[in-house]
Amino acid sequence: MTYWIGKVSVKQEDERGKIKKHTEQFLIDAESATEAEAKIYKEYETWPNEFEILGVNKSRILKILE
Repeated sequence: MTYWIGKVSVKQEDERGKIKKHTEQFLIDAESATEAEAKIYKEYETWPNEFEILGVNKSRILKILE
């Protein structure tokens, strides 16, 4: 099991109708960077605005304790 950190830049409209750009981060459980990126695309497939994947990097997290 490998964890990846994905960074995504998204454009979103605020209350005044102005387009704002911000960055979101995700912790992704995937076997490879390609699989992690595919999971990000799946997450945003219904997103109505523009988004851009800024990067996918291997995380140092070893395990998630529940």
